[in-house]
Formats: sequence, C-alpha cells, structure tokens
Amino acid sequence: MGWVAAWALLWGAATVAAGVAWFGQPLGFQLMAVLLVLVFALVNGISVGMVDQNPISSAFVLSVILMAAAGLRAPHVGLIAATVLLVATAEASDMQQDRSTGWRLGSDRMVQFGYQVAGIVVGALVAVAMARLFMHAYPVLALDQTSLPADQQPARWTSAMTYKIVGVLHGLAQSRAGQHVAVATGLALGLATAVLRKAILGRPAWQRFAQASRRGRVADFLLDAVILPSPYASSFGGFVNLAAAGWMAAGGAVASVAAAVARPARPAQGLPQDMSTASLVGGGLIAGDALAALAIGVAGLLSATWG
Repeated sequence: MGWVAAWALLWGAATVAAGVAWFGQPLGFQLMAVLLVLVFALVNGISVGMVDQNPISSAFVLSVILMAAAGLRAPHVGLIAATVLLVATAEASDMQQDRSTGWRLGSDRMVQFGYQVAGIVVGALVAVAMARLFMHAYPVLALDQTSLPADQQPARWTSAMTYKIVGVLHGLAQSRAGQHVAVATGLALGLATAVLRKAILGRPAWQRFAQASRRGRVADFLLDAVILPSPYASSFGGFVNLAAAGWMAAGGAVASVAAAVARPARPAQGLPQDMSTASLVGGGLIAGDALAALAIGVAGLLSATWG
C-alpha cells in the first residue's frame, strides 16, 4: 500500500503547486483544501455507502466557512480552493463505489483505477469545452439566480447545489454574520439529531418494540420520518423543490410498501440491500430518465447552437 500513499502525496503536491503557480492562489488555503479532503472523503464516503448520496455541496460550503474563519475574504480564492476539495471528494467517493462493484464482480481493481485516472484527465479537458458550449447555447446559465426575484427564476435551470455555493461565496465579500450563526445552528441541530437517533433507534429495547406489533412499527416510522428525521433528509427537503422531493418521497413509499407486501419467507442470504428488486427497478428508472434527459438535452443544444 506504500505506492497508494506516494500516489496521493504526489498528486496532492501537484494540485497545490498548480494552484499557486497557474492561478495565483495563496499556498495556505490550497494546503488547507487538500488536508480537508482527507476528512470529507471519509465523511462523504460513508454517506455514499449508506444512502448512495454524496453531499459534496455541503463539503464545499463547510470548507469555505472554515477558510473564512482562517481569514479568507476573496471569493475567487474560496471558489478555487474549495473546488479542489469538491472534485477530490467526489472522485474519492466514486472510486470507493467502483472498488465495491469490482469486488462483487471479481474484476481487476488496478485496471479500474487506471481507467478512472484516464477518465479524470479527459473529463478535466472536456468539462471546460462543454461548459463554454452550454453557456453559449443557454445564456440563462450565466445569470446569478440567487439575486433574481421569484417571477424571473428560470423554469428548467435550477440547482440547490448552485444556491449553496454562490450563497457562501457571497458571504465572503459581504458581512453576513447571520450566515455563520445559521451554519453553526445547523451543525448543532444535525449533531444532536444524529446522537438522539442513534441513542433511541439503535437501542435493542426500541428495536424489539418496533418489531413486536403494528403499534410499534407505526411509532418507529413516525419517530424515524417525522419526529426525528435524519439531518440529511431535513436538509434535502429544505433545498430541493417540493415537486422533486415529492416524487422521491412517493418512490420511497411505493418501494417500502412493495417490500412489505412481497416479503419472502426466507430472505436471500448475503444479498446486499442495494441489490433488491425495488433498488434494481429504481436504478433502471434513473438510468432511463438520464438517457432520455441526455437525448433531449443534446437535441436542444444542437437546435440552439446550429438551429
């Protein structure tokens, strides 16, 4: 495993050097971003493994706030430094999932790793060209949606992640102590909620009560979903539009009901939860929707560019 550490040190140093030499970034904040990757790669990796969601925008926001506490005031410095953390954390979580998939399929992990590295290099080059192409084809993407009134918000181009990133960067240039209080409050509430959920839902006595009767199952559902929802679910509901969140909630409810109705007498041994029928059907729906959206997007892009 020594080569893994050497590989990480090499590219970490190369990232810092490129930021300082090519983008004129302060050395301290570049080093801080790389060191924070070690923390958020673990946190976000756990999140991806548990719920298949990578809260990279939250990692971005927290990294900017920590840099602001260390004296950062320039938004462009925060953008570049935190982007280092965002991309590295996203790739770390992606490699973790690829490693898990490779283990199940019995594939060569070194081959997977090599293709992942090649994809990162190609993606870094293609992403710039694609961003310029889309910004030219859809000028609405150049608008600051955080400053637009509700009646001027674009109907199709909305992103909770963009709101969080732009909002925290605006906070660097302006004096917004209330944002820091809000983030600290959110951290405290999230920590308290997570501790209470572990203390209550994880107790063997509560689990026996929840499985013993219909009353226990109802109480367990209300506590888990309404009274003490997970911090991730609460934040998701706060950032994502109601229509999108409603569809996701409906899908989860349908999957839970289907699993309860079709529960086998002898559950398959060793079968991961993400390989269940509901998960596979849901994965197929997501893949189909992504392909349809890609086709529609390409058609619209071609029409806007050459039409």
